[in-house]
Amino acid sequence: MTEPESGLFLVVTIKPRKDRLAEAEAQLQSMRRQTLTEPGCVFMHLVQPRDDPDNWVMLEMFRSQAAWDEHMQQPYNTEGNRILEDLLREPSDLRLMDER
Repeated sequence: MTEPESGLFLVVTIKPRKDRLAEAEAQLQSMRRQTLTEPGCVFMHLVQPRDDPDNWVMLEMFRSQAAWDEHMQQPYNTEGNRILEDLLREPSDLRLMDER
């Protein structure tokens, strides 16, 4: 008998362009709303660190690696990430984490 797969946590540091903050936030919130409808998404929050106001962080949890892999293939996600390229100062830093 195999052990059930534990959830997958993600911390994504996002560096929006200062001259396109509203556009970047609107795009991220649109992607977030759609992601929250996926059965594999447990939570997804866009937050702003108090000690780093120029950057944002997306905190995410998916039920499994497979659920996240499926999420990454969704058209609104692939297209949304393409749109974000012009709205960010540099590519986002994605960290995948497992629960201990």
